[in-house]
Amino acid sequence: MPLWAPSRDWDGQDAYLIGGGSSLRGFDFSALKGRNVIGCNDAWRLGEEIVSVCLFGDSSWWEKNKQDLKNFKGRVVSCAPTCLTLNLDWLWQMKRVKDGLHEGNTLGWNQSTGAAAINLAMLLGAHCIYLLGYDLSMQDGRFHWHDYNKKKLNTETFVRFTRGFYNVASSLRRFPHARVYNVTDGSSKLPVFDRITFADFFELLAPPPRALSGSPPRLVADESRPGRAFLLEAV
Repeated sequence: MPLWAPSRDWDGQDAYLIGGGSSLRGFDFSALKGRNVIGCNDAWRLGEEIVSVCLFGDSSWWEKNKQDLKNFKGRVVSCAPTCLTLNLDWLWQMKRVKDGLHEGNTLGWNQSTGAAAINLAMLLGAHCIYLLGYDLSMQDGRFHWHDYNKKKLNTETFVRFTRGFYNVASSLRRFPHARVYNVTDGSSKLPVFDRITFADFFELLAPPPRALSGSPPRLVADESRPGRAFLLEAV
């Protein structure tokens, strides 16, 4: 089956990437309905009303989920090398390379599906990319916000993931239009990308009151908070 080269369907728009981190346990995913959402691995189970694209790159995950996944009505994208020989009309396949950000039919893996999803959002033309559940940490003994994946992670895994995100950050110049934000409750250990709190994120999503005049709020750096935190400012 020919490789898929994404068109810029989300050109100039925002994209929302759902990772697996436990900070999203209890998160109101309904706020993402109708938006440009890439669900990493098991996030597709939120349904196509929320998740536009399911991305995976792990062949073992594919083997466990393929029977259920074929019922997903959104787009299913694979960058798993072992899936390249498959001929399924509902599976959109892309070439995978180890590091960096790429164009055309190629995704940079950068050690994880979550990192590869950033590259996919950029290929789709997104300008602001919001990372959700990119925790790189455990909370209350949990690694995931869901119960679909019982796999335990360890420090070495998080170190490897972190190295991949550094690769992504160092390659951002290839997509100068794109901005990446880490949406977090404060628990994320992701050391790169500007941060936004959950509260500011939901305010950003909310449509302005009809009586409100002027421009929508904008993100501005909060120099008093570490990690290049951002907050909203009315303009």
